[in-house]
Amino acid sequence: MDDRITLKIFDIVGGQVWVSSENGQKVFDKITAAFKAGRLVDLSFANRKNLITAFLNAAIGQLYGGEYEEVFLKEHLVFSDITDDDRAMLERAIENAKRYFANRQAYDQAWEEIVDEDE
Repeated sequence: MDDRITLKIFDIVGGQVWVSSENGQKVFDKITAAFKAGRLVDLSFANRKNLITAFLNAAIGQLYGGEYEEVFLKEHLVFSDITDDDRAMLERAIENAKRYFANRQAYDQAWEEIVDEDE
């Protein structure tokens, strides 16, 4: 796989504000479609104004849910036009996703217990 495509988050989302999980899902869908087409992905963070973890969890975090091995992702997904602060946020989202997917049942059960306590 040596065919590289640049995916610009700005173009996928249609603006500079990247805060919703729904928009993160759009980015995730574009990335996985590119992978399935045999492409390497360069994900561009150019023209970002606002970015939050919920967006990154949907866009990037769920890539670690089991369909793709971490080695594959490291070899086939790169990030460009990204600030140091955004890279740190991205790396935290990836680490949290890896922890979650490694023990999903326990995390989900703990969340259900917290929600049940609030009701």
